Amino acid sequence: MYYLAFPSDSIRNKLFVYLVFAIEILQTVVITKSAFHVFAVGYGNFSYYNAIDLAWLDVPVVSGVVAFLAEIFYAYRIMLLAQSYWVPCIIFILAIVQLAGAIASAVVLKQAVTFSRLLGPHFFITAGIWNGGSALCDVIIAVCMTYYLSRHMPDSMHDTQVLLKKVMTLVIETGTATAAIAILNLVLAVLPSRPSYYQVPSEILAKVYSNSMMVLLNSRMSIGTSSSVHERTHVSRFRTEPFAAGMDTNAIELGERVTIAQLEADGQVRTKEDRHSPDTSV
Repeated sequence: MYYLAFPSDSIRNKLFVYLVFAIEILQTVVITKSAFHVFAVGYGNFSYYNAIDLAWLDVPVVSGVVAFLAEIFYAYRIMLLAQSYWVPCIIFILAIVQLAGAIASAVVLKQAVTFSRLLGPHFFITAGIWNGGSALCDVIIAVCMTYYLSRHMPDSMHDTQVLLKKVMTLVIETGTATAAIAILNLVLAVLPSRPSYYQVPSEILAKVYSNSMMVLLNSRMSIGTSSSVHERTHVSRFRTEPFAAGMDTNAIELGERVTIAQLEADGQVRTKEDRHSPDTSV
């Protein structure tokens, strides 16, 4: 959807999106290979399930890297909105902390060799830094994005108000989703009975981050035109200030519907009388 809708996006945005996409493909391939190894080749054999294999790579490393990329993506947008470096610096520091925790968790995971030897104090500490840092960073991002977007809310422009409210809703929803998964992952990892339920949120955490980022990028998209018996509409393009997610330092393009009546008033289309006369214009 992003590739089709935004061919003129900046090279930086495209590289960012395709890098995350490539990392997600890598994780999907590794997890699929591990699932086949456990549930097909080693079906019924607990030793297959208990082996760490490549779990140290496809869960903490990939999830930490994708979360880091998504968080600096938001930090850059907040910097544009706030015209300040303080909040983005805090987000960047927390993103570094959670990435360090994810890498440390990967080291502990690889050294454990088996899952039955994994859930000790070292893993609790590293998982706490990883997931706790992610959750805190997500909450700060959601609060700050909502606050700074509300400051840009105009009083008189209804279309812009609708757009901003849409972006604010997406920010709150995606921030809540990522923070909730990170917290759930942490809670399940430190349960005293030491069940392996934490593997489920761990393996989907990266997907939640990447999809949350893409939701905001693709929210700029307008699809098609509409028509009715009474009123035909036309999709126009206009440029607006860079307040929405996915923008560059330059302006971004957003879709706006303009009725035929509005276009006629601006002299951009012919009136009903003109439509019956030969068209000599281009």
